[in-house]
Amino acid sequence: PARICWVGLGQRHRLGLAFNEMVASGELTAPVVIGRDHLDSGSVASPNRETEAMKDDSDAVSDWPLLNALLNTASGATWVSLHHGGGVGMGFSQHAGMVVVCDGTDDAARRVERVLWNDPATGVMRHADAGYEEAIDCAKEQGLNLPMIEG
Repeated sequence: PARICWVGLGQRHRLGLAFNEMVASGELTAPVVIGRDHLDSGSVASPNRETEAMKDDSDAVSDWPLLNALLNTASGATWVSLHHGGGVGMGFSQHAGMVVVCDGTDDAARRVERVLWNDPATGVMRHADAGYEEAIDCAKEQGLNLPMIEG
């Protein structure tokens, strides 16, 4: 059955590791597949909806979803996708999607930890780079070392 968990940077990777451990211990008898909506904060450039009126005018800059897809690939995601449209019309947005599988192995634990840290970190990076104080505070609180943040 599908479930929704709204967790962010600093929480996602811990939850994924807990799922992987539940599979490893036999508490769960099948792998757990973790995906996320294609509208996550670092995985979308949609100037008419999700990224409309960004503080730094980066509304349509699709470097962020491309970076997100590449980072998730390098981190070991099971499946990474790039697509456009996202409910606003073909060609009017760019999105990245991802899935990572918790199969109870040590290899999966390493992939889950990397993917589920780096994926939400991309959103924090993007919004910190654009000047959003909430993202800058989150980066500092979570120990995300970003060159655009002093201290």
